[in-house]
Amino acid sequence: MFNEHAVARRVIEAAATMTWPADRLSIQVLDDSTDEDTRKLVEQISAQMRSRGIDCRVLHRTDRQGYKAGALEAGRRQTEAEFLVIFDSDFVPPTDFLLRTVPHFYQADGTPHTDLALVQAQWGHLNHNDWALTLSQSLWVDDHHTLQMAWRSAAHQFVNFTGTAGVWRAAAIEAAGGWKARSLVEDCELSFRSLFAGYRTKFVKEIVAPAELPATVTAYKAQQKRWTQGWVQLQRMHLSTMLTSYRASLLRRVHLLYMMCISWQWPLWALWMLVLPALVYTGHWYGALNSSVGVVFYLLPSLIWLGVSATLASLETRHTYAKPLTARTFLGRVARVFPNVVISTGMLPHQFSAFCEGLFGPMHSEFERTPKGASLALPSSASAIEARPAAKRVYKVKIHRPYVLTELFFCAYFATWATLFALAGLIWCTVIAGYMASCILYLVFHYGDHDGRVLFVLDPRKFIPWLSPTHKAGSATVLGGGALDRSVCTRSRPSKYRSTRPTAERATAEGRTEDLGDLARRIAFAAGQPSAIILLA
Repeated sequence: MFNEHAVARRVIEAAATMTWPADRLSIQVLDDSTDEDTRKLVEQISAQMRSRGIDCRVLHRTDRQGYKAGALEAGRRQTEAEFLVIFDSDFVPPTDFLLRTVPHFYQADGTPHTDLALVQAQWGHLNHNDWALTLSQSLWVDDHHTLQMAWRSAAHQFVNFTGTAGVWRAAAIEAAGGWKARSLVEDCELSFRSLFAGYRTKFVKEIVAPAELPATVTAYKAQQKRWTQGWVQLQRMHLSTMLTSYRASLLRRVHLLYMMCISWQWPLWALWMLVLPALVYTGHWYGALNSSVGVVFYLLPSLIWLGVSATLASLETRHTYAKPLTARTFLGRVARVFPNVVISTGMLPHQFSAFCEGLFGPMHSEFERTPKGASLALPSSASAIEARPAAKRVYKVKIHRPYVLTELFFCAYFATWATLFALAGLIWCTVIAGYMASCILYLVFHYGDHDGRVLFVLDPRKFIPWLSPTHKAGSATVLGGGALDRSVCTRSRPSKYRSTRPTAERATAEGRTEDLGDLARRIAFAAGQPSAIILLA
């Protein structure tokens, strides 16, 4: 945690409600906060947990060395627990999270899968209905988890740790060399080192941990900058190992190389979009086709793919949302593809800049936190966590002016081409170039919205209210959908292990497709044996 005043109470109390033998479970709050009020709040909540008999300790560092990776490594060295359960501060894990993840490390007869390093759960959403930005994110997160990660886990027995909502075998982290801060994606970097050490990882889509999506453009750009830049740093560190010394089948190597180099999509897309208008204008792209037919041939495959992926992601995440999947809700979830296309297009120059910084910049970059606003989505019949932060705190987020200059260049570039296409009578090309410029300009206009600023000085809510999100940081949002287990907000934690029968029945009732045939037997074994520690970062 780093100055997470808005969400500190929520995540600590949610972790304290997890069902597991009390003598085999502890909580570490990894707090690097520099804000004195946040530090006092974390200490106060942890003391309240200890007064209830819950082993909840605060590990506070003053230097932030290694940032999140440094905090996780410091916490790991202070525990002998067999399993490390990691959550970011904006997550609200369900009470049965351990009961449903730890058994995957064991066979039906209780024999451990010693080669399994990680069980990764799926992300749910607390605030996906806030506005276009959160709707867009919820779609690509659903697609990335339920389609891509589920397939990778089944086909290649490897997924990268997403930094949260996962359970690590402590021995696997030790064998891989521990947490290292050489990359901004310390989670993915550790995943590849565990792969090189001979371990496998697993994704279980039926286990859902709700989380808060970045609710402002500034927060979203900070998160995406860190991820894109970090993945490029990871390539600089491990691409040679993947190409030379890692031994695997050709198909597996090709897949892992694709996975490691996925961030190259941004410079390739940027280069193509910079070259394409000139090719169209000079007549070198269409060839024998007229402009309208050429545009259709260019866009149709992408549009079909977007529609198929949005449909599959919406179908495969029916267990993620509280609302049942009806024809109406299904169409609504598929319709998220429209804001997703706009946001993804507008992010192109920003992500291109992040890629370049990761490729040519220093390896040891500052870990910029993603601001949280403490959104809390619950079914109306569920009990909310009562204690919420009293103050609405806004922490400064860096605005990277070179990134803004790149975005403004792209805006001017496509606006110029839109004008030239209009003068040449190329209507479809005018529309597309204008669309590119508009998407980018819209996100540039909102850069700074986390601090109530846009373009550094302006607040659009004063004169263009319909352009601004309805979300307000720190406000509670009650939504019809939200993958929050009704038991997550229970204030008291059981003093001893609870029967697994209700868990299995609830999973079946909610439509989860886990193989529960031997899961209950493995739960019964796992709950009585290993120790676990929850690390809240």
